[in-house]
Amino acid sequence: MKAKLKTTITKETPKTIHLEINKETFEIFCDAAGLYRKEFITLLNQSEEDHKKGRVTKRKSLSELLKS
Repeated sequence: MKAKLKTTITKETPKTIHLEINKETFEIFCDAAGLYRKEFITLLNQSEEDHKKGRVTKRKSLSELLKS
């Protein structure tokens, strides 16, 4: 049985949404957002190595990493 993720929108503008997630459901949020996927973690590790070696590209969104 999947646990339910309870969030509250605390602020909303035309470009942003601010969510409030309690500590107990933070891991559920990370799982739902795909932050535990092996591919995502591999991309983060590659990005950290590139940053350490000075190979830095400015990005506006993490989705740009998935396109390359």
